[in-house]
Amino acid sequence: MTGLIFDTTLNLFARKYLVKGNEHLIKNPMEFNGDYSKVINSISEQLLLHNGVAIKVYGENIPLVILINKFGLKGVEELIEQGAIEFMLWAPSITYLVDTNPGIMPLQSGYMNSKVHCDPESSIESGLKWMENPLPRRARRSLIRKVSKIYKMPEKKLSVDAVNIGYEGYNQNLFNELGLPKIKELLELNKDERAKLCDLTTQCLELSVIAKYKYSTNNSLEVAKLNKFEMLRLKDVNLIEELTNSIFEIERVPNFTEMIKTGVINIKDIPKLRNSRNATKFRDWIVESSENCDKEEIVKEYIDSIVNSKGFFETNKGKLIKTLGVTAVTGIVGAAVAGPIGLAAGATVGRIAEPLIDVGLNLLDTYVLEGITRGWTPRHYFDKDIMRLMNQKNNMI
Repeated sequence: MTGLIFDTTLNLFARKYLVKGNEHLIKNPMEFNGDYSKVINSISEQLLLHNGVAIKVYGENIPLVILINKFGLKGVEELIEQGAIEFMLWAPSITYLVDTNPGIMPLQSGYMNSKVHCDPESSIESGLKWMENPLPRRARRSLIRKVSKIYKMPEKKLSVDAVNIGYEGYNQNLFNELGLPKIKELLELNKDERAKLCDLTTQCLELSVIAKYKYSTNNSLEVAKLNKFEMLRLKDVNLIEELTNSIFEIERVPNFTEMIKTGVINIKDIPKLRNSRNATKFRDWIVESSENCDKEEIVKEYIDSIVNSKGFFETNKGKLIKTLGVTAVTGIVGAAVAGPIGLAAGATVGRIAEPLIDVGLNLLDTYVLEGITRGWTPRHYFDKDIMRLMNQKNNMI
């Protein structure tokens, strides 16, 4: 799993509100600010919860401009360097016949071939023209080079394959529980049934891309229910969010959604926040745990990590050997970590170091031993990163 979340919302927002000709999609212009905040906050949260986001782009990369406006040019470049964002240039399409034409199959597959839809640089250049304050030429060219390297494109045959999958699914009555039972032949479907078949087939196309690139998604894909493996894999995304929120509850701090909404987390700071050592290790721990345990077990594991998180030097044995040098302590540490074999290996070194027993640990000794004896736990993320954010917010009040 790449750990990237496939996002379609930013592209849909941009096409709906910013591209001429789509005014019919806007039911209420007053919803713009609310929809904008909802989409941006969601992207920001995904960047904190997961390894990154793969953003669907149709033609001009307007989503890139929106990201620059929110994260800043430097922030976007940091996200690129972290491997936290990708762009999926979406060229395949599936349509259905609006009018009934006897003898003609209900669906058609296509692939956009204009430069803006199939050439990454053209897509990026066209998108950057939407900037209110254009970038200097050198900065623009540098950004285009960087962004073009993180573009992905679905294979041309995927839309054709998806249509065939759609037909096969219908003929085998696989769509029965999804609202499209096979009660007539494909050529006999009415307009509403053709529209439903097109929707399910488009979902098959999207699911194929998600599976190929090992993305995950928050989108509700009905057809995922037909593939148990993909359904279980996609469920991991929701589990990760549920687990993270549960652990935030244990720590009695607001979750990412609330911290972003209330300004505890500044969106421009997210590239740095997500790249800290503790944040990276916490995400890895959540993903690994979600693949091997259920929710209750993971929450218990987290609580256990709190109870057992005392450093070696906070234990009685650790306090006892504070007066020893690093070399002398090697035997004791070996015994604690490796058992009888470690004890045997360390004993000889310990005897050699006996003259040093009364010598206190110097600063370097302390750092070396702390590194050996203190393991990382998920609690570190809250102690070092999250509580710092909370304290900064409280100091501003």
